[in-house]
Amino acid sequence: MRTAGPEIHGRRNVLRAGLAWAFAGATGSVWSATGGVQTRCLRFALDMCNPFGHALSDQRVWCYLPASNPGEGQRLSDVQVSMPHQKLTDPLGHQILLLELDTVAPYAQKRVSVTTLVETDPLHTSTALNNPAPWLHAERFIESDAPRIQRLARQLQSSTSALTVRAIYEWVQTNLRYAGYIAEDLGALYALDSGGGDCTEYADLVVALARAAGIPARMIGGYVADRDKAVRPQDYHNWAEVFFDGRWQIVDAQKENWLPTQGNYIAFRIYRDIAINSIGLAHRFHVGGSLAVVLK
Repeated sequence: MRTAGPEIHGRRNVLRAGLAWAFAGATGSVWSATGGVQTRCLRFALDMCNPFGHALSDQRVWCYLPASNPGEGQRLSDVQVSMPHQKLTDPLGHQILLLELDTVAPYAQKRVSVTTLVETDPLHTSTALNNPAPWLHAERFIESDAPRIQRLARQLQSSTSALTVRAIYEWVQTNLRYAGYIAEDLGALYALDSGGGDCTEYADLVVALARAAGIPARMIGGYVADRDKAVRPQDYHNWAEVFFDGRWQIVDAQKENWLPTQGNYIAFRIYRDIAINSIGLAHRFHVGGSLAVVLK
């Protein structure tokens, strides 16, 4: 497990939409200097409770914030939290809120409010993907090496990556039925065999088919937000991102959104089947201790 050192939270100057600025990253990505940057304010809370009749000590909670990777069109520019905290980052650009509680009294309850400001640039471009390998091989729930998935990928293969991805999107959107929220992750092969799933299975299958066709792809978790909003747990959504035409592009077959405006999709987590930070393989947060924690 690799986790970068903590960065103590401090106020930052906020860059509002329309402010001209550029960022040149390791991939050669450049943010628009023509007013394309959009700003979203997302708010949420964590309810923490000591369910026991004795005090708890040395409790820690790690929680995903909006990811920050200007080279991929998104930047976390400000975080405000209603208690002392640290902000961590990892090699994928995940931003992680760390809350540390030395002592929690018996049956004590605490709500922690979090406000984030996110900038997205729908006009950003990226000239290369430095390391496509992690986004091309099979993983748990992304069974791109399964014969049935490889066979379907060959049937959907077209003359360009863009046309192939469009064919994958249309096939998944047409042939899967939305089953409503499913608590367990079931994977791409389940979606193909059963013909259904929730947003996670839709995204899994798009990613698996793209990888089977030799196109880098990954699943993202976050929120669809076309305006500032207080996000709720039931709003959390998974979608696919596929790398073609020089950039990561959003493909959301479950919501029937083909290449939607990037500024309306705020990424919190880039899914990998390995633990690369303190949250491990948990979807949203991880508790180090015995606190009961609920996202609100």
